Amino acid sequence: MTRRRIWLLIAALAVGGLYYAGWVMRPDGPRNHRVFDADRLADLEVEMWKAYYAKARVRLFRLLVVSLHEQYRYPWAPATRAGFYFARAAGRFGDLREGYEIVLPDLEKAYAIGKAWTDARYDPAAVARAELAWWVARRVPGQNSPEQVGALMADLNALVYDAPRDRVLEASILRARAGRLRDDGGEKADWAAVSQLLHESYRSLSKALN
Repeated sequence: MTRRRIWLLIAALAVGGLYYAGWVMRPDGPRNHRVFDADRLADLEVEMWKAYYAKARVRLFRLLVVSLHEQYRYPWAPATRAGFYFARAAGRFGDLREGYEIVLPDLEKAYAIGKAWTDARYDPAAVARAELAWWVARRVPGQNSPEQVGALMADLNALVYDAPRDRVLEASILRARAGRLRDDGGEKADWAAVSQLLHESYRSLSKALN
């Protein structure tokens, strides 16, 4: 075999390995977003919230990718694509004070990747609007109580997980309470208490779905 052919073979094997690692290889478990490790997901979300409020966008992106890869068993390539869209939407939203709809295309693209991977039945556009609705409500006085924001989160969860809204309401309100606790504390937020509420939220959600 000539040297040129040897290098072509090495290159082909490298490309094949990268394709397998990026698009095929994934953690063990079902391609089902309803099945996740509640405590691990809560831990990752706490760290994502810290990164978001610190405007540490690279770290937020990395955590989103890890979360999608570990908890929803995406291969690395689609996890990276979806994580990019989620992180860009969150980063843009953090800088906005009006015109929030500009983040909808990124949210829709991220959810479309999830739908294709898990064979979910939701409409990515509808889910993107439901996601944005609770993001915005948290900023509006008179509409941002944990019960009000939690109700909007329940709308989102019902769509994403194809579950009865009343079944996911408890988990949604707990998550909204965690958000309020963070907001009330600001830079001095009690992250241990926030974490506890998120753990309770994801355990409740997992129980409701499974």
